[in-house]
Amino acid sequence: MVNSRLLRCESGLLRPPKLYQMVVDTQQENVGKNFACIQVSNMASQSSLTVSFLCVLNMICQTEAIRDSLVSDVTWDGEDNSTDYQTGDLSVLMDLLARHYTPKCLRVVAYNTTIHKAQAQIVINPEFIKQAEQTLKYINENTEKVMLFSCVTYLLTQPPDPRLLPYLTDFSSNMHLTRYFLVRTYNETEAESLLLNKLLREQENLAALTLVKAHNRTLWHVMIRQLLHPSGSPQVIISNEWSLEEGFSNIDDVFPEQMANFWGMRLKGVTLDFKPFTDYEKIEGSLVVRPKPCLDVYILDVIAHKLNFTYDLAMPEDGLWGYLKDDGHWVGVVGDVEFGRANFSLVLSLTLERLQSVDFTRAYYRDPLTFVTAKSRPSPPWRKLITPFSTGVWLLASASVCGGVLLYHIICLTQNAVDATSLTSPAFMHVFGSFLSQALFNMPWLSAGKVFLGSWFLYAFLVTTYYKTSLTATLAVPFMPPTIDTLEQLIRSNLQYGMIDAKGSEYQLFSTSNVPLYQHMFERMSYYSSSESMRMVAEGKYAYIYFKSNLDIIVATQYSNANGDSSLHVASEQFFPGGYAWAFPKGAPYRRTFDAVMWRCVQAGLVDKWLKDLYSIYQKETLEKKSPAQRRREKEEVKKRSDGLVVLSLNHLQGPFFILFLGSGGGVLLLFLELLTSRLCLSSLRGLYETSTLLSTSTSTSSSIPKGMSSPAKFQQSDRC
Repeated sequence: MVNSRLLRCESGLLRPPKLYQMVVDTQQENVGKNFACIQVSNMASQSSLTVSFLCVLNMICQTEAIRDSLVSDVTWDGEDNSTDYQTGDLSVLMDLLARHYTPKCLRVVAYNTTIHKAQAQIVINPEFIKQAEQTLKYINENTEKVMLFSCVTYLLTQPPDPRLLPYLTDFSSNMHLTRYFLVRTYNETEAESLLLNKLLREQENLAALTLVKAHNRTLWHVMIRQLLHPSGSPQVIISNEWSLEEGFSNIDDVFPEQMANFWGMRLKGVTLDFKPFTDYEKIEGSLVVRPKPCLDVYILDVIAHKLNFTYDLAMPEDGLWGYLKDDGHWVGVVGDVEFGRANFSLVLSLTLERLQSVDFTRAYYRDPLTFVTAKSRPSPPWRKLITPFSTGVWLLASASVCGGVLLYHIICLTQNAVDATSLTSPAFMHVFGSFLSQALFNMPWLSAGKVFLGSWFLYAFLVTTYYKTSLTATLAVPFMPPTIDTLEQLIRSNLQYGMIDAKGSEYQLFSTSNVPLYQHMFERMSYYSSSESMRMVAEGKYAYIYFKSNLDIIVATQYSNANGDSSLHVASEQFFPGGYAWAFPKGAPYRRTFDAVMWRCVQAGLVDKWLKDLYSIYQKETLEKKSPAQRRREKEEVKKRSDGLVVLSLNHLQGPFFILFLGSGGGVLLLFLELLTSRLCLSSLRGLYETSTLLSTSTSTSSSIPKGMSSPAKFQQSDRC
């Protein structure tokens, strides 16, 4: 007789010294809230699966409500005793199938306690519906944490209660948990109804066991359904037959791979334009699009060929990538997948918020957010004439010239004792000419004039020397304003910034973020289409925030010349380092096979190869769109740069010509002013002279001209200082 000992689950800890046969009695009076009495016996063999199961059972025992849903006999037996198969055909059949197809999965039995020969077993009594729901929920959430293999086999001795189906098929708590169902049905009609149940339609591994009589013998039909069928709808088929005397009639797989062949079905994918991952041509009057060469279409073609299906690609009706609404549902591409309007999506950012509503493949590409701006450009060539001095220096120099002209003019008036009324006073020419190293033909003889001109010449020499030196440096090495490379710099700049109006994961990031920087930026965010955003960026007044791969390909193919130079700059700062994946409706069984083929493409290096090929294709398309004259001009610029020769053009000489035209225009304007002024002066003097003549004639005195008054013909401007 084997020795027995008493083991307790205390404080959530269960420490089995060996592999034990275990009996849990929830009816004992000494069973408390946090522990259960377990009678154990030493066994010969050991298994890590049993230890894992004991941990699962221990956790379930910690909750009194869940513990009540367990029947009194929950057993494990590590020995293979063939005589036990005589206890019942159903028990033997379920045990055989479970041992063969799911030997490493946790087993859960419902409705009948006579099936007791499973290696590790939890028995649920659905009569206590609330406790049964809690038990199933707990299994869904915790099996993966304590089992070596994330799978559960449900052995149901009758069709499940409709109230339990949502818990048996719940994918929201654990999308990686694989479920197997062996369900006893009482006739083939009930089996067909079970297999085609909408709530179980996404379950690949489902088999109905039906007892039938044929040819004076009793046997069990193992019925499954083929989810993907050439007819377009699931079909129920008899996979195998079994009897206790003869065993199985064939060796067909009871749980075949359902998603390996789609039998030519036509699936629908949803996406938006996002080079180099998705690119398409719109069809007028339709949401369906015509795919063009792009990474995701390359991957999709491989998957479609491997799994034998065709597809249509369409845009979402609202034209959005998708963001979460207040009611907990999504719009755009994510919404179409969530509500089953599409079988899958192409490229989408994999986020925790989206994972609550849809399933994703593994991320096949990593891509952060960044932003693009126009490169810092040198000031226009004509402005180089004023850039050597700051605004304050120019204002002070201009004031000094005005003050010098006024002072020198006073000196000249004092020296000549003549009223100067000309608009072109020699004082201005003498003072301003000193900056241009012009000599004076007439020097003042007053000491004040000599002292003033001496100090002025020294001042003009220093100012012109500084100006020439700075101008030479500016022309040799043009000043470039600092390039914007971080979000902090972007906020401090005077640039407007924004994102694409399709509002995808980048919108979700900024709108829900708790980071003060992102919150501040979101308040000032603008939204335009990608083409409009890039147009404003090229004009130098906008920063476009988007994913780096898309910005790189747009800049390289649309805003770069034949030499690869671009006037746009992609910032070095990267944030929100997310990954791209494809989305599927929650629980879609074909997600796994899509993911497997996609990952083989990634591991084979095809994703990197296709991306390089796409860059070449896009550059070729951009080159073909350019006119021959534009291509010729770009080639000439590249040739000039390769020769190392810089030929000065009108663009380089804007400043001198600007001064010439400005001076000429000013001279013409002054000419008209002087002509007008001289005419007015001559008319006034002539009238004055005639009035004097009339007065002298009337008084019979000799005609005379007032003292100090010259005749109009001889009235000239004095050129003396």
